[in-house]
Amino acid sequence: MSNKSLIAVWGSPNSGKTVTIVKLAQAFAARKQNVLVLCCDALCPSVSTIAPQGASNHHSLGELLSQPALTQEDLLRYALPLDVSPRIALLGYKKGDNAFTYATYNRERAVDLLTLARHLADVVLVDCSSFLSADPLSTVALELADHVVRLHSCDLKSLMFYASYLPLVSDARFRRSSVIPVLSNVKREQDSREYSQVFGGIQVTLPHVPELEQQAAAARLLDDCSGKEAAAYSKALGLIIAQLHPEEQPSSASSEKKNLSNSLSRMSLLLQQLWPKRRGDKQ
Repeated sequence: MSNKSLIAVWGSPNSGKTVTIVKLAQAFAARKQNVLVLCCDALCPSVSTIAPQGASNHHSLGELLSQPALTQEDLLRYALPLDVSPRIALLGYKKGDNAFTYATYNRERAVDLLTLARHLADVVLVDCSSFLSADPLSTVALELADHVVRLHSCDLKSLMFYASYLPLVSDARFRRSSVIPVLSNVKREQDSREYSQVFGGIQVTLPHVPELEQQAAAARLLDDCSGKEAAAYSKALGLIIAQLHPEEQPSSASSEKKNLSNSLSRMSLLLQQLWPKRRGDKQ
């Protein structure tokens, strides 16, 4: 990548956002890119699950956003560099933080933070909160991002989530980003083809990797993975990175809008098919 990029990763709850963010950060770092990861979710702070050894000395993103003014020096001071990956630094909420720990901030403050972050790193990866109404920084990141990696899960809850949220992100203010829809954490027994058709525009499928699940549970996401399943995951991750390269991004805002409309129509039809069947089962 020749240009600095702001990349937002967003998806339904438990769709694998944090795992994907960490593995993307490692892939960019392996390409000698300096990466800043912003973990936006104050409901479930994730920095301590990514880098538990350094989390005790980590300053909170909430505290940074509460400062009277922001400078690049502030971001450098608050960022947590990783010993195992010196090209990666984290900014996020601390363990024990919640939505009421810090003063609220406005949209301008979120814009300032993302603008400064973009000047500091080659790649800024934003781990967005699923619930945009609870996190202004995630919403602004989706507005300003060059690329949005949108994760979908192969389950009914994910369909319901996107049926509610896709009309919201179809607003014109979110249209500047190129969107990469991804099926995430797909298990062998799941019908990925059907879900790909329903969500529409799916370009990459990230397979379920038991070792990744174990890493997440043990707070060891920065470890390497090995084996056949890990190799398939790395290959799929490489496809995402290829899509993130500006020169390889052919999709336009109009085509994305068309894909979004088709996705909503397919989801509506599927949900109409599912609910009568469920009512019949109960009777």
